[in-house]
Amino acid sequence: MTVGNVVYFSVSLCVNIFNSVDCFPSEVILTLGNSRTVMEFLCAAKEKKRSFRVFVAEGAPRYQGHVLAKELVARGLQTTVITDSAIFAMISRVNMVIVGAHAVMANGGVIAPIGLNMVALAAKRHAVPFVVLAGIHKLCPLYPHNPEVLLNELKSPSDLLDFGEFSDCMDFGSGAGSHLLHVVNPAFDYVPPKLVNLFITDTGGHNPSYMYRLIADYYSAVDLVVQRRPAS
Repeated sequence: MTVGNVVYFSVSLCVNIFNSVDCFPSEVILTLGNSRTVMEFLCAAKEKKRSFRVFVAEGAPRYQGHVLAKELVARGLQTTVITDSAIFAMISRVNMVIVGAHAVMANGGVIAPIGLNMVALAAKRHAVPFVVLAGIHKLCPLYPHNPEVLLNELKSPSDLLDFGEFSDCMDFGSGAGSHLLHVVNPAFDYVPPKLVNLFITDTGGHNPSYMYRLIADYYSAVDLVVQRRPAS
């Protein structure tokens, strides 16, 4: 994908978002992660004189929300950074959740930055619309239950702990043969389709139940079969 295609995609996607989503005056929008698509949408909304404030969850432990917040402030948007643990406490003040996606599965489920399933659950509990922005290149023809689908990857424990400070906890237990302290640092969350209200792509707005048909327009059955080369 060339730079020109990326620029065209961003403009096209923002136009479709404005046709599908209404941002009311003095609205509060919540997001998590550092999605370039979400940032461009919010900046485009500001240019159209929409009045709103953005709540950005910080996205621990990599704190991508801090990066997004700095960029939004630099572009003149009113921005509030909140801790991930405060999402349920703050969601009642939010009018809409708008997030990006790592991938959109054939069933309408979303592979997204860690923490977004919690955001989706909070939004569902408080009847706040949960909107996912994703270009066509993010669509995946596979289902989460397919054996070849790896829903997650583990990042370095150093994102969470200082090895020097916790080195004594990571020693092997006496005779147990295993570490006393284990650190799990997943990169992604899975958001089921029942928690998503609307997908916005560069072809328009779609319900989660429609995504498999949209994917079928871009993938054929041949695309789903990966054959290994015979050994020489």
